[in-house]
Amino acid sequence: RRSHILLGHYLAIFVLLFAQFLVLITFGQLILKVDYFRLPGATLLVAFTSSLCIAALGLLIGVFSNSEEQVIAFSLVPMFLFAGLGGAWTPLEYTSKTFQAIGHVTPVAWAMDGFKNITVRLLGFDSVLIPSAALGGYALLFFLLAAWRFRTASE
Repeated sequence: RRSHILLGHYLAIFVLLFAQFLVLITFGQLILKVDYFRLPGATLLVAFTSSLCIAALGLLIGVFSNSEEQVIAFSLVPMFLFAGLGGAWTPLEYTSKTFQAIGHVTPVAWAMDGFKNITVRLLGFDSVLIPSAALGGYALLFFLLAAWRFRTASE
């Protein structure tokens, strides 16, 4: 069934992304001495919801693309846009309130908030619940859009 194909691709992308997050978090903890393990449950929650979100966005890009070149183009545009607006290049704390509000329209800002709440701001587990919920919401939105597009493209 088409739903199995869609879920199978999504789960494969998710597992790959989550494994990459685990490797990067472990590297950051052991080699770079970033204290992700201070709150391992919070770190795993942010990594989990980030992976859900990115996998859903990847699935959405995949169902809208007709060629390998389109996949590359459709991947680069949101990557640069989300990273630039979301605070991956310049921390949002150093930007205007307007820029911060616009930045939080992107999932990158929420992922950055979650990880920074753990490692920089030294906040508790509760501080990652809102960023994780936002990432989960983006994951749901991207997945539903991908499922809609997959269904309409298959008809």
